[in-house]
Amino acid sequence: MPDRPGIGRSDPLEAKSLADWPKDVVDLADALELLDFGVVGISAGGPYAAACGALIPRRLRGVAIVASRALTEYNWAERPGVQEEWGADERAEFELTLKNPAAGANLAAQHAAELVDQVGEHPEAVQGWLESETEADRWFFEDSARKATFEVAMREWRRQGLDAMKWEFIDLYLPWGFRLAEISIPVTIFCGGQDPRVRHMQFQVDTIPNSSLVIWPDSGHLGMAKHWTEILEAVV
Repeated sequence: MPDRPGIGRSDPLEAKSLADWPKDVVDLADALELLDFGVVGISAGGPYAAACGALIPRRLRGVAIVASRALTEYNWAERPGVQEEWGADERAEFELTLKNPAAGANLAAQHAAELVDQVGEHPEAVQGWLESETEADRWFFEDSARKATFEVAMREWRRQGLDAMKWEFIDLYLPWGFRLAEISIPVTIFCGGQDPRVRHMQFQVDTIPNSSLVIWPDSGHLGMAKHWTEILEAVV
């Protein structure tokens, strides 16, 4: 599972776009001597998996997008007027980013600072947020080892701090470099039926030409942990 620029130990990349990510994926696959492979993007990772589907289709066996609202909620190129659904902070970040990406990244970092600090210092708070959405994910945290691993991942996410991560915050505001409607290879879209983000999935399946939608009635946002084998089968 490669970390995107600025996350974990991966070097930051200033003013990057979604279209830059497939280049890193290809470099990694070449280093591992993988001729073809599948990609999975979960939650915020959905747009990056979609970028691979659009820009490096000949290297891919399949694409899975799991519980990712961003492909609908921030797709300003294919959903004109979507900015009206955003909050004031998001609209300000978007407008500034289009004029000056560095200033937009700094503003986004300023808005995210409290959340990032809270996740780093109290990763157990994420459990509370998820359980407040639905009880369907409560099972995930009943295993102490799994819960500990989850909290380590939350801390690792912000290892390098806001200066490294801030470029990640504006990826969706910059031109994506592709459209969902241009993805030609098979894409499977997954989401838990009890995940509030499920309402965003229909736009994705309607827009991506060769896509199918799978809803897990027993799951919330962490349904991928319960249905991981099914996800892997879809991309290989």
